[in-house]
Amino acid sequence: MTPKPVVFLDKKYKTQALFGEYVKNIIYKEIGICYDVKNTYPDKYNILIKILERHPNFNSKSENMCNVKIMNDTLNPQGYKIMIIKKDGDEIDISWRCAITGKPKPFKNKLMTAMRVSIKEQTDNFKTNCNNYYCELCDSVNELQVDHNDTEKSAFDELAYNFVKENHDIQIPSNFGDTNDNTHRTCFLEKDKIFKDKWTEYHSQYAKLRILCRKCNTSRPKTKTKLLL
Repeated sequence: MTPKPVVFLDKKYKTQALFGEYVKNIIYKEIGICYDVKNTYPDKYNILIKILERHPNFNSKSENMCNVKIMNDTLNPQGYKIMIIKKDGDEIDISWRCAITGKPKPFKNKLMTAMRVSIKEQTDNFKTNCNNYYCELCDSVNELQVDHNDTEKSAFDELAYNFVKENHDIQIPSNFGDTNDNTHRTCFLEKDKIFKDKWTEYHSQYAKLRILCRKCNTSRPKTKTKLLL
């Protein structure tokens, strides 16, 4: 596939990846953590707004906007996220990664995130009650995470695939809400409680969990059995 160039502020970037590097440099290096971008970095603020205007939902998210702030991502402390500040003091997140692509998150991404959110209590309980609290692959005790053990046919993607395949009579949710835990992830709506409850029950029965460090978790082989939507 031929790379698609991006034109931004009269400058042409040969690929979306190069444009992404430009955006990330502004957020991480030229601005950084900042709770008042408009007044602290006025020139960069104007550029940042132009970037965010590429987000497919910018118009609705930016209604009554008075400022933006950049802060650590709750789920990824080393990452940054952008919050739009409203005139009444309310805040709403806006994905700078979606602004790079100009496209919303894919439906599958939203569904899989909601499925992960719905079983968080199970993974939290496993992590809390785990007797051997170290990485099962390298014995590290740093940055430990709960992993779905792919060596026992329990990779998260494979569990999701099998659940949907075995429960084809249950309608897959098409719309999602947002969590209220400051992570801004998608979650199931109340109207999809049947799907959610069936899925959490299935996960509780078939998931095989283990503790891995971040490095082993991100570098392990990925399952080829994936949910296709």
